[in-house]
Amino acid sequence: MADELTLAFTLPGRDADVRAAWRAEPPAFLAGGGYERIDESYDTLVYEDDVTAKGTRLLMFGMATTLYRLSVTFRPGDAAGGTHVTITGQAKDGVRDAILRYADELRSAG
Repeated sequence: MADELTLAFTLPGRDADVRAAWRAEPPAFLAGGGYERIDESYDTLVYEDDVTAKGTRLLMFGMATTLYRLSVTFRPGDAAGGTHVTITGQAKDGVRDAILRYADELRSAG
């Protein structure tokens, strides 16, 4: 499916601290992309966005929805430290592009 996304990268800091920072203030691609946190566990945050087209809403009398979810998992990195972050799920083109730019910025900064 074209909207599917799986991306992994490493961020500096302990996994619990990085997860807490994303929980308190998610990156712009999530917050600005329409995603809201709907669930969490000890190492994962789950975000969801309702991407139902207006035409579909009208045609189905508001009874149909299309939801895109992104699961963000935070795991301890290698011996050097850091946090291994994996984003998996579905994203609109603009959000997917923003996530990829975010990862590219991390690579170029590191």
